[in-house]
Amino acid sequence: MLAADFLVFSTILSAAWCNDMNISIPKTLNATSGSCLLIPCRFEISTENEKYLDLSPVVTWRRGSLWSLYDTERFTNAHSQTEPLIMVVGDLRKKNCTSVMMNLTSLHSDRYFLKFSSEGFSVTATKAMSIRVSDSVAEPYVIVPGLREGEVGNLTCTVPAPCPSNSPNVTWDPALGGNITQWTQLNADRTQNVSAILNFVPSFHHHELKVNCVSTRLDRQDKPLLSHKTIILHVEYPPKETQISVTGSVWLGNNVTLTCQSNANPPAVHRWFMKKEGIVEEVGASRMLSFTATHDNSGEYICEAQNLHGAGNSTILQINVPGISYTAFLTVLALFSLLLFGLPIVLIYRRCKKTHRSETNQDQDIYANVSSSATNSQNTYGNKETCTVNPECTFKKNLSYEDIYANC
Repeated sequence: MLAADFLVFSTILSAAWCNDMNISIPKTLNATSGSCLLIPCRFEISTENEKYLDLSPVVTWRRGSLWSLYDTERFTNAHSQTEPLIMVVGDLRKKNCTSVMMNLTSLHSDRYFLKFSSEGFSVTATKAMSIRVSDSVAEPYVIVPGLREGEVGNLTCTVPAPCPSNSPNVTWDPALGGNITQWTQLNADRTQNVSAILNFVPSFHHHELKVNCVSTRLDRQDKPLLSHKTIILHVEYPPKETQISVTGSVWLGNNVTLTCQSNANPPAVHRWFMKKEGIVEEVGASRMLSFTATHDNSGEYICEAQNLHGAGNSTILQINVPGISYTAFLTVLALFSLLLFGLPIVLIYRRCKKTHRSETNQDQDIYANVSSSATNSQNTYGNKETCTVNPECTFKKNLSYEDIYANC
């Protein structure tokens, strides 16, 4: 039979196939270079043609780009060597044409057609399947449920396992102190997946933590093919580490702000309580509590933080408002400073003034003594000849002052 006649005959059989048989294959399949690919395949056949299922049926796959070369002299051994190795693993007698393509490379990306043959019956399907072979490994698919502190959580990571004989190894890093279970799942379309389930008990320390799902598979040269996906955990938990901070100086008449801080997910709502003289009173319902300080604000303050998972209280903050205002304190401080620095100045001034007065009195006494001496001298000059200042000196009358001092 000539090639042209064979193509016409195949076209007629394909029409018969379409009318008499129905094939079920994926429209598109993705594969990784160096791995294999499982092709799920099933078909239906009319009752009168089921007899061909027992006559040594054979299924082969033809590439669309080489369609014109099949069954011709131009389809050489070189073309044959570039074709992927395909093995049928399904039971054709049970209408299962599932196949495995092995040792795929990016050169094998193409359309493929199924050809069914048996004794006295042969047909090539007109329905094509596209295969895309990539040099990179497919990213894992991750399922993360809602996580709550103290409740067991499960993280699931799934990767395709197209080659049953070379399944990937899937794990979690870090393991968060939990257990990892790996299992293989057969899908409805006959493809397989490998999943790794991380079972652990989350805490608030795990919130916003990065966790990696890692898939490892060896290619035909025993080189590892790696893929991974990073997720950020979102853990809900009741309020932790609730505490109060104070802004502003606690003085009578000053503005004071109390702020309640807590670590909670979802964020907490806050309530303020003050205990005074054994009586507890709610004084606010927001994260910040502001007031102008008076004596009535003195007491014990507690902040309560609460979300849908629980509540937590802060430690007690004791606030005592002093009995003097800040302005009065500044006035007292100014007076004290004036007294501290002004008193020495006054004392120094008074001492200097006293010293000046003492020197003035001494000068007056000197002048008075000199005047008195002069008067006595005159009396002496007029009445006596003997010097009262120096009894040993004898003066004559009518001597001048210079002579008198000289002789004395």
